Amino acid sequence: MKNSKALVTLVAVALVAGACGGRTGGGATASTSPVATTGVVEATAGATLATDAPTTTIGISDPGVTDDTIKIGGSATLSGPTASIGIEAVGAAGAYFDLINQRGGINGRKIDFITYDDLGDSTQYLANVKKLIEQDKVVALVTGFGDAAVEYIASQGTPTITFGVSPATFSSKYPTIYPVVGNALLWTQETIAALQEESVGQPGMKVGVIYDDTLIDISPYVPAIKQSWENVGAKVVSTDVMSLATGSCDSLVLKMKDLDIDYWDFQSAAWFLCVQAADRQGWAPKLGWGGWPASVPITATVAGPLVEGVWAGSNGDQPDGAPRGLTEATTEFVQTISAFNPELADPMRLESPATLGYWAGAKLLVAALEAQGDVINKDGLNTWIQGVKNFETGVTPPIISMTPDCKTGSELVWIAQWHWDAANQKAVRTAGDYFTSPQKEAFGGECFLTALSDEILGG
Repeated sequence: MKNSKALVTLVAVALVAGACGGRTGGGATASTSPVATTGVVEATAGATLATDAPTTTIGISDPGVTDDTIKIGGSATLSGPTASIGIEAVGAAGAYFDLINQRGGINGRKIDFITYDDLGDSTQYLANVKKLIEQDKVVALVTGFGDAAVEYIASQGTPTITFGVSPATFSSKYPTIYPVVGNALLWTQETIAALQEESVGQPGMKVGVIYDDTLIDISPYVPAIKQSWENVGAKVVSTDVMSLATGSCDSLVLKMKDLDIDYWDFQSAAWFLCVQAADRQGWAPKLGWGGWPASVPITATVAGPLVEGVWAGSNGDQPDGAPRGLTEATTEFVQTISAFNPELADPMRLESPATLGYWAGAKLLVAALEAQGDVINKDGLNTWIQGVKNFETGVTPPIISMTPDCKTGSELVWIAQWHWDAANQKAVRTAGDYFTSPQKEAFGGECFLTALSDEILGG
């Protein structure tokens, strides 16, 4: 068995392939023809807008919008151990932008998608965002993880599509940041519900939590995560910080063994290091392990046979359309990714929450751009996005709300266990039904993520 540092290197090699910076999104040639739909009708299909959502914007277009182009910026982790998420994020968004360009663009304007690698470093992430806004003059952003830029983005009023996860992205303090994929606390509550449904969760079960406090800062949610477990009769006996930078999980495994935990709740992308360390020590929690970071299929596959039995969720349909069924939107998604970004056409990547979520986010942004008419600026885009209700993406459950005081993103997920497919050397799982947290009401109802995030951050 390789040591932790060796596995980190292996992950970096496996996930970095194909990553690049620079400009994308213009002039790609499709090898297959996506399902044909038409402009704004396709982009807004299924969306129910608030009655005051504008269709035009009075004023002048921002500098990043010319007669021929619309500049959109992207910053994500495109190299290093967690590169998979960033590659999938900008790759999926870029593929959708390429599709729109192939169809003639946004009212005749082509999207110029400018992307940079943040290297998984918060300082670099902030520098990239500043460059995109101040030098490249982008009118909107598509970003990966990172709380380091939220204050700056808010000060610039730049509409920003992002993964979500942390309190900063869901807070009303940063009204132009739009989390489309998921939230660490909500996914934890949904995992808890799934474990109870599967008769895994038991009163008095002992739970250990590990979390990241770096680029994806989960620490503000830890008290609420602990409360979510205790609400179903579990006992959280340990909460510990762990990141990929740590390089080893051996000491935490020893601690969990000594505490005799029943379930290990992972809130860190370093989860696979803990699974590996547990294997070396011949130990596993009695009732299982898992969490939202384990939802990325390629990372689960890198964990190899050790992924067997790990619980994780997904916010979108699988390539075959499960669990909602194969639709025209699903077919368009698969065909477009295959045409414009074949690297992501593997079913394992197509199932990823990042690929699905950022495709959905790109559709939301394009719908907002289409609705502006000839004049496109940040104010108009923000007003439109904040007015959408139940925006249907076709490959994920609807984006329920992006109102500053009620950010939900695409809330519903399905939860399942990973299994190791030895013949094909990959992690696989079978999709169950979508559902949401039964604990929402206890935490404040439909808008609890924003309310709680504001409380945590002093909003």
